[in-house]
Amino acid sequence: MVFDVPLMVAVAWGCIVYSAMTFSNATRLPEWARPILDGLLALNIDLAMDAVAIRLGMWDWGQGLRFNYFGVPFANFWAWFWVIVSFSAGCRLAALLRGRTGRALAPLAALVLGLAGVLATNALIAFLPPFAWHGPLVAAVLIAALAIVLSQRPKLPRGAPPPTWAVPLGFHAYFLVAGLTSGVILQPPLLLIVSLARIALALLLHLWHPQPRRPPTYSSQGNP
Repeated sequence: MVFDVPLMVAVAWGCIVYSAMTFSNATRLPEWARPILDGLLALNIDLAMDAVAIRLGMWDWGQGLRFNYFGVPFANFWAWFWVIVSFSAGCRLAALLRGRTGRALAPLAALVLGLAGVLATNALIAFLPPFAWHGPLVAAVLIAALAIVLSQRPKLPRGAPPPTWAVPLGFHAYFLVAGLTSGVILQPPLLLIVSLARIALALLLHLWHPQPRRPPTYSSQGNP
């Protein structure tokens, strides 16, 4: 523990950031769009993890199990998204400096911009909109982020390094198994459906990529 925070939480964040950035680097997205994809990839993990974790007693939001998203405040997902986006953007900005300077400054820039980004965005959702607008605000930002990424038509990487799929699928597998063996993932049963949907999306993104159909080729006699 570091004060009241488990050290493993920081390690888990590092693993998630690393796997997301490694994946987005292989998608051929423009550099400016990659932090947005990183945030969405991390969010797909938390949408399946957080609601199960509070039912396992790992932490408690203090609002009961019917609050917002299965007991998880919508503001939590806002913070998840902006933490990853800010950290990734800071690291990538510093890395634009070639050579040792960029490599040396990247971790510091990621830390500084990541901290500034999450403090600024948390202040925005905490102090500006009324509480009733938290859900619509979070939804609007995440839908816009997804639309931006899809508009760039990213190509999913094939044969990407193992961390790109081992980290997200490891998180999904752990909380699915823990939720099933304890039975908490059935409280309510819809939570199981949501978790399975998040796992299916992770599998589609990281492991299963349908091959595009190729037009038939013809011989000189006109036969395929």
